[in-house]
Amino acid sequence: MTNPRTAFIDVAGRRRSYLHIAPASPRSGAPLLLALHGSSQQGRTMRSFSGRTLDALAERIGADLVYLNGHGRAWNDARRQKLSRAQKADVDDVSFVSTVIDRFDRPTIAVGYSNGGQLLHRILREKPALLAGAVIIAAGLPIDDDFTLVDVDPGSTPVLLLHGTDDPIVPYHGGMPRMLGRATRGAVQSAWATARSYAPAAEPVTRREGDVERADWDGVRLITQLGTGHVIPNRTTSPARLVVGPSHHDIDLGEEIESFFTLASH
Repeated sequence: MTNPRTAFIDVAGRRRSYLHIAPASPRSGAPLLLALHGSSQQGRTMRSFSGRTLDALAERIGADLVYLNGHGRAWNDARRQKLSRAQKADVDDVSFVSTVIDRFDRPTIAVGYSNGGQLLHRILREKPALLAGAVIIAAGLPIDDDFTLVDVDPGSTPVLLLHGTDDPIVPYHGGMPRMLGRATRGAVQSAWATARSYAPAAEPVTRREGDVERADWDGVRLITQLGTGHVIPNRTTSPARLVVGPSHHDIDLGEEIESFFTLASH
């Protein structure tokens, strides 16, 4: 891949930035891969934290990859409680994502980790036709009392969700998110309830391989990693175990995206 390049774009009166990585061998039919980091991160942080799994995917399929940078290292998601700088300033992050997609002008698969996944919950309800696919990692849907888009139809965008059962920050079974034991944000629904908000009413087809369980509905998949924490699955990094919990290396996010969305490699 080419060296990362920081690019700037004006959105709703604000100067926004993102990290752009172009593939060495572009493929005309490849989607744009767009990554949204977690709270307190930036695009470069997410890139390192995830073991560059999205970089490897982008190179395999000949896709451009962009890591967007949040305002104050956070995103203005659809929670009612306004706790981050991005929320308090009412930053228009939906338009930021939309404007970057317009710049590249191709179908887009967006990957959101933690707070970035929370922004995807908002985008999928406010602009359900914007994305060709969404990947939501360790980001339970807010409970109804703390969600501004309750009962808004998220449409039929294919959605891949991943969550670890030993996540110490965003609990797999739902409840209050915590950082080092201290409550940080409003309560969230369980990983299963979050997946079902996107899925048809039918029961999923479930299969388990080792410590990985995949539940499939039509166009929706929930991947549960037993015993892992608040991590982006990859085969190399085990970041900040005392903060985010344990990492396993039995699956890789890029490989799971490639399989679920049937993306063609070179």
